Formats: sequence, C-alpha cells, structure tokens
Amino acid sequence: MPIFNRRKKGTAFWQEPPFRSADLQQLHEYAIGCVVREDGVGMMRSGWAIYRRAGLHSCQSSEFLRDGYLYWSQSPAFQPDVALAFLTDLFERLNACDPVPPPDVYAVPPALIEPMAAHYTMRCWAGVELVETADRLSRPDIGERFEPSVFLAIARTPSPFVPARARGWARTYARRRGHPDPWPAFGA
Repeated sequence: MPIFNRRKKGTAFWQEPPFRSADLQQLHEYAIGCVVREDGVGMMRSGWAIYRRAGLHSCQSSEFLRDGYLYWSQSPAFQPDVALAFLTDLFERLNACDPVPPPDVYAVPPALIEPMAAHYTMRCWAGVELVETADRLSRPDIGERFEPSVFLAIARTPSPFVPARARGWARTYARRRGHPDPWPAFGA
C-alpha cells in the first residue's frame, strides 16, 4: 500500500475532502480554483465537504456539486457506474428528511429559507438526474427502482422549490402512470 494514499478503503471520491481542513473559506476558494480549471472532480469533492460541514446553502456547495458533476460527466474520466452511485448517494441523503416550510415562504427572511430551498432543489435535481442518467445508460433496473421515490420526493416538495425540469419530469411520470397532476393549480 502506498505511504501517501489518503483515501480510505471504500470511500467514494466525492466523500473525500480535497485536503484536510474544516475551514469553509479555504474549501470555497479551492472550489473556485477548480471552476477556473474546469476540474469537476475537485468541485464535487469541495462541494460535498462544504455540504457535509455547513449545508447545501453554504459557500455555493450545491452549485459546486451540480456544476462539478456536469464538468466531470463530460470529461474522459467520467465513469457511468460511479455517476449513478454519486447521484444515488446524494438523492437518498436528501430524501431522508423533509424540512418543514413556513406557511408563506415568501414572508420569511431569505436567510431562513435558503437552507430549505437548497435542500429541496438539490434533491429534485439529484433525483431527476439519477433516473435520466440511468435511462441514458440503458439501466432500466435503476430507473424502475428509483422513479417512484423520485416522483414522490418531487411531489411532496413545496411548489416554490420545485425546479422547472423536475416539475416537467414529475408531470410526465404522472401522466404515464395515470396519476393526477401534482400541481394542478399551476397549469400544464
């Protein structure tokens, strides 16, 4: 075993911080450098470290995760099975809880809503990306396993936090399955 191998056996690359530091500012600065270099893996590792320490709303962690995934998915280093594992991990962690929104999300100061908005929008993104990636990779087993839970996660998300892509996916899924539109008041 190499002396300098920092990765713990069985740890996914995105769960390994890019360096040993709990300083959010250092992680953020490193991630910005990764954006400049178009280093998707570095962005994902930084974004995950920030997310696990301070939440998806902190220091652009959700953007680093999402954009880092995009850069990585278009790179020669992309590994489809690892992508499915990342999306599954992220979706399942975010799907494990539903932050309780106030009755009127627009009447609450942004600082109180941002953590909730980041949680829900990232969960919607991860779920839709997971089932669409599984479809592109011809992995119907993944789609069949996750489509119902992705649909339910999106449908129970407060409507102000559902991105357009997730709303469209959920409506299409509902029509194909004969379910009612989750947001009939918003029109088609």
